[in-house]
Parts: sequence; C-alpha cells; structure tokens
Amino acid sequence: MCGPDTAAPPPGAVPTPLPDARRAAPEQVRREIEAARRSPVVTAVLEAADGAIVVLNAQRQIVAANPRAHLAGGTGELSGLRMGEALGCVNARASGDCGASPACQQCGALAAILCSRREARSLEAECLLRSELPGRAALEFNVRATPLPVDGHAFTAVSLRDVSAEKRRDALEQLFLHDVLNTVAGLRGWAARLRRGTVQPAAAFERMDQLTAQLEREIRDHRALLLAERGLLTLEPRPVRAADLLAELDAVFSFHAAARERRLAIGAPPGDLVVETDAALLLRVLVNMVVNGLEASPPGGEVGVSCSAAGGEATLEVHNAGVIPPEVRGRIFQRSFSTKAARGRGLGTYGMKLLGEQVLGGAVSFRSDPERGTVFEIRLPLRRR
Repeated sequence: MCGPDTAAPPPGAVPTPLPDARRAAPEQVRREIEAARRSPVVTAVLEAADGAIVVLNAQRQIVAANPRAHLAGGTGELSGLRMGEALGCVNARASGDCGASPACQQCGALAAILCSRREARSLEAECLLRSELPGRAALEFNVRATPLPVDGHAFTAVSLRDVSAEKRRDALEQLFLHDVLNTVAGLRGWAARLRRGTVQPAAAFERMDQLTAQLEREIRDHRALLLAERGLLTLEPRPVRAADLLAELDAVFSFHAAARERRLAIGAPPGDLVVETDAALLLRVLVNMVVNGLEASPPGGEVGVSCSAAGGEATLEVHNAGVIPPEVRGRIFQRSFSTKAARGRGLGTYGMKLLGEQVLGGAVSFRSDPERGTVFEIRLPLRRR
C-alpha cells in the first residue's frame, strides 16, 4: 500500500497493519544507543539536519536524537521511547503503546517508518496527532523516514518538520474563507433580487439580516478558535437557560446551507435547566456538532439534539444515523484530520474539543456504532467549578 512519494494512508485506503508490539530488551537498547553514539554516519545525520530528527531501532525505539528533537517538552529522556510516547500522543497513552491503538492504522508517521523499512527507501507522510504534553495540544509534522543501517543494526532516521502554521493557513483559506464567501454570495444574491424587484422588500431585508448575522458568527467563530489555541480567549460566564440556548441553535440552522434537504429535530429540555457558562462559546460548540451531523447525513436525513441533567451536570447531545469507521475514531479530534477529501477541513471536531474542554471546562466526547449511529456530546457542570 506504500505509494511512490508518500506512505500516509489516504481516506478510504487499506489501513496500515498494526506492527509487532515487542520491544528490544533494555540491554539491547543500551548497545544500540552506544552504536549510534559511536557512528560517524549517525553523528553526521543528526548534526546536518535543519530540524528535529530521531534515530529508531528495529523495534521503533529511539536510540539517538539531535538537540532540536524537543519531543518530550525539552526535558524528558527520549531513549527507548517510541515516537508516539515521546510526542505525548493521546492514542499511545490510552493504549499503553505507540502503534497498538486502532487509530494508529491511520498514522502517517507509522506508515512511513514501516514502509521505509520494508522497501528500503525514503518515504514521507503527515503526522497529525493530539498531544498530552503541556501547551502542545495539536501537533502536525511532515515526517520523512530513511533507512540507516549501522554496523549490522537496522536503524531508521526520522525527520520531523513542523507544518502546523502551514496547516492553519490552509484551513483559513480553504474552510473559513470558503464559508465567508458563500455567505457574501448569498447577500449579493438577495441584494440583486431586491434591486430587480423580484422579491418583497420585507422578505429580502429579513433574509439579508440573517445572512449578515451568519457572516458575523463565522468571523467570530474562527477568531475564537485562534485565540483559544493561544490561551487568550476570555470567558464570559453567566446563567444560561437551556431552552434559550436551543432556541438560538434552531434559529442558526433555519436557513443554514448544511441543513438543506435535512431535518434538525431539537428536543425540549427540562424547563428549569440553567447552566452557568459562556453562552456564545457553548453555542459555537453545538453549531460545530450539528454541522458535523448534517454533513454526515444523506438528503432526507435527520439530526437530533437533546438536553438532560443528572449528577450536577448538564449533557447536550447531537445524534445522526451515520457511523464513524473504527480505524479513524481515535483521530476525530485531531486538528486538520478529516474523513472528507477536501483540503482545509477538519477544524469542526477539533474546535468543539478545544473550546468545550480547555475553555468551557466541560467534557466533549462521542460514541458511534452501526445500531445507534453517532452521538457527539458535551457535559458541563450546572455551576462553574
């Protein structure tokens, strides 16, 4: 399945088989570290690299790294770790081993390393992951794996180039500007109809007012995401009635493009349910969840929204009948990862996780199976901690 230029499995391709989980014995790792340290070839590779580079043994454990390889926050010992562990990958932490999670089947870095070793040539891929390292929630690298045999050891040199700024710029151009231009085109269309006299002024003004509000919301949403990534987003909590919040959500999708030929069914919340939170940010999270559900639904499909309270928490759920493939579930909240083929997608689920947890202090999760479809949810304390 390795291509001529890249080893990353594209959407719909056969996933990378999970590798052998066995590790080298500690004594073997120490010998390999010493062999790498003595090797002039390894020394030259580490010193000549412009960016971060690590050298892996046959079991994918780090035996050498240059000073730019600050994978463990600049302080941790890298030797003996696998790359996902050094990077703080949430899937490596959850499964207890880098390469053991079903999500690892879609990991471009793992595919590049395995294919490079198997085909004895250099291969490149993208590595997109969520990290548990402080201040490094989303990591995006271009990874190049190159076989590096040294004194009988089957080493692999892996370089990592940070492409996060490039990915954010691509997302801005392809997603944000696309949505804004679509809304502006709607405004121009209604203005033209008004000018030609083919629509009643009152109806045109109402629709143009809705489109203007949508345009403002899209700009504010993207600005909030950028500020949240930098830790600069200001929270404005206040008591919010669940009924008012869901009514506003319903209004957002009354003319939303994603809701065309699809139905949004919002259940009535408990009448007295009040959450102390930032209403605008919570609405943004819910809008992302609903858009995600609508885009996953076929024409004529339905997306349901419900709200409940128990154990001192409010839970808001968004349900659709689609099913997320098991091999990609572990990557759903990664920035820039998307099951859609279009460039620049993938900010919706990442945004709901970032805003819902790091800013609002809630818990964002999902579940998906063939019998019940897919449910995204956010749980928030009824009173702020």
